[in-house]
Amino acid sequence: MYPQKGGMIMNIELTEKERDNLVKVLDYFIPELRGQIASGVKHDWKMAMKDEEATLKDVQQRLKQLN
Repeated sequence: MYPQKGGMIMNIELTEKERDNLVKVLDYFIPELRGQIASGVKHDWKMAMKDEEATLKDVQQRLKQLN
């Protein structure tokens, strides 16, 4: 592990099936999170949720590039 903007880099080994399942979970969860953000939650929560959404979208994109 080594430092990177936003935290430490961690490596994880996934089978293709595990990767595919993780992508499916993210495909479902990210729009749900977007809905929560749009629903008018408190500003502090909204900012934290937007940061989480950006992080998850980045992970989702990197996983999809592995196909």
